[in-house]
Amino acid sequence: MSPKRRALGYVRALSGIGMGDVVPLSSDMARFAEREGFTLAEVFIEKEPARTTALEAMTRYCQRHIIRNVMVPTTEHLNMLPVLADIARELLKEAIGGQVWIVTSAKEELPCPPTP
Repeated sequence: MSPKRRALGYVRALSGIGMGDVVPLSSDMARFAEREGFTLAEVFIEKEPARTTALEAMTRYCQRHIIRNVMVPTTEHLNMLPVLADIARELLKEAIGGQVWIVTSAKEELPCPPTP
């Protein structure tokens, strides 16, 4: 049996998310990683919403240790504005040479109802 590929997690302090919420978010990412064939090796936590220190550290860690997969609870953890979150995701994918996985539960992201 081959070892599972390693992945890292990234969580940003968002409005309404305290440090007590990091453990459940990390558990969600670990379960998602397991289902996708990864082991969640570590979670980087951005404690200040307007900073990117942990994101930059995680990116360097991925590059140094050849980790090509990152788990994020929702796109909002990359940026609160959807367009900027998409750009941040693409830049991170490029920087690590891999994939950024969004771990979103059905209750967090509901489809828009069809317009008449």
